[in-house]
Amino acid sequence: MMVRIKKRLCRHKVNLSSIIQILLVSIIFPGCAGIINKGSDVPQFQTRALWVDPPGFKDRETVDNLIEKCRKAGINTILPDIMLRDEVWFKSKKFIGKVHADDEYDPLAYLIKKAHAAGIMVQPWSCTYYSKPRQPDWISKPFIDNNYDHVFLSAAHPDVNPYLLSVLEELLEYDIDGIHLDYARYWNAAFDYSETARYRFKETCHFDPLDFFDYPERIVPPEEDRYPVRMLCPDAITSNVATLGTIERNLNRTGVGYAYISEKPANVDELRTPGLLIISFYNKMTAEMGQALDRYVKRGGDIIWISPDNSLFTNEMLTGLTGVSGTKGFKTERINLQVSNVMFGQSIDNMQVRIGGSSLVTRQANVIARLDTGDPVVTICGKNKGKVVLFGFQLMYSDSPQVMDYFKDAITGLREQAGINGIDPMGEKRKEWIDWRASHLKELFREVNRMVKKKNPKLPVTAASGVGPQQYCGIYRDSRDLLSENIVDYIFPMNYTDRLDILKDILDEQALYTPGGMSERIFPGLKLYTRKNDTTVPMDAEIVDQQLKMVKQYGYRGFCLFAYSYFSDEMIDVIQRYSQ
Repeated sequence: MMVRIKKRLCRHKVNLSSIIQILLVSIIFPGCAGIINKGSDVPQFQTRALWVDPPGFKDRETVDNLIEKCRKAGINTILPDIMLRDEVWFKSKKFIGKVHADDEYDPLAYLIKKAHAAGIMVQPWSCTYYSKPRQPDWISKPFIDNNYDHVFLSAAHPDVNPYLLSVLEELLEYDIDGIHLDYARYWNAAFDYSETARYRFKETCHFDPLDFFDYPERIVPPEEDRYPVRMLCPDAITSNVATLGTIERNLNRTGVGYAYISEKPANVDELRTPGLLIISFYNKMTAEMGQALDRYVKRGGDIIWISPDNSLFTNEMLTGLTGVSGTKGFKTERINLQVSNVMFGQSIDNMQVRIGGSSLVTRQANVIARLDTGDPVVTICGKNKGKVVLFGFQLMYSDSPQVMDYFKDAITGLREQAGINGIDPMGEKRKEWIDWRASHLKELFREVNRMVKKKNPKLPVTAASGVGPQQYCGIYRDSRDLLSENIVDYIFPMNYTDRLDILKDILDEQALYTPGGMSERIFPGLKLYTRKNDTTVPMDAEIVDQQLKMVKQYGYRGFCLFAYSYFSDEMIDVIQRYSQ
């Protein structure tokens, strides 16, 4: 996204070179450090990789076709998915699922033999935690364990990482050119609340993280939590772990301490004031809940309501509470936001951002921010002692650092206006819980690196992983540390989109958070598929060409394509041009 940033870039720990990169992007089209001299005979894209899913090496003939296609396209690195869920495609005595390799046909061995003969490297690709559990307590759990179908292993279980290491170690018996780790993360930010993880965390940090849901007073005594921030968890979203993860990710990004309350009027009535209740994804409100919210604000509680549905405003009580009588959906997915009232500090004064939501039809509310059309999009309404802030746009879906800053400004601004300053003890507890979960993922990466380098110091460890706070706060993994501490040698962030403008947004943000000198170790991952008529089909070769051209203009020295199943013949000539 293109933004004008006025203040507090230091909040993002952005180095000077990254700032210069972003400025160059906005002035002359993107350009990052590390572009190879134009006069050189060496191609800029020195790493030209392809993720290959299991159908691509199901038999010898299929492998032969794969190698020939890669040779023609100039692909020089193959990442075959040899460990996925309850199956592996190499000889293993340690894996507890099905092994598709024997003396008659060993897919990995045959692939390596044919690839090396063609001058192509092979890095086995392992979907680590997205695998079969040996026993039920190996499974990672969300804080509301209600109807989800993905099984992720728990990095916090003491037996899981050693098991994965034992399986990955068997790959070192092959003549591989590195090990590529994928799904080395949590399912999303709302995991891991499994019994084993909670027990181990409590042993170390002396509180049960599940108490963040409805029982935060067990974590921080009420007298110390002087401005309690709570997130309403509507009944309607308890079975939607993706939405729960989205909420937790962006609340984590604010750095503010928070806890959840379930959707009960009594829970709202029990909230202490001054304090803050955040509401989002809440489209059906009973009269009893509306009355409880009204009482809360009259007692001195503040509310931040994010992207309320227009249907809610048929309730006159909500209009009286918010000073807004309805919403109007955006006509475009990109908005120009102008902050006209410095209510919460000024991390931004205007920005262009891709985001969904609505403008607000005001009645008594004061306007804090508008679209460039003049339509209100952020409002505030004071009622007795409390205040109600409405955000028309759905910031819970946003990756924008400026939007997240403004969200944090709103929370901390309301806290300061309530006369509360000083430390945020719930925020400190949240950070402990975030860092503890992340430490177990980092431990796996570190142990894999140690194991691989012991075998061969020049053998790389790579990861399908990105950079930035949306990674650390959303799945508790951040490649900035992995790269800076040389725990991984390089990464392939999954920069998937079939639109050039969105790819530019992704690459801009990636450049913003890339540590100085690290861009040469980042090879963007691009998808080769799209959706047409509810069917997944190969992307047009012309779009692949445009995306590779953009990645090249950003100065990256490599790319990885996902996946071989969508690698059409029309793409061969396009990709081959980037090997010259």
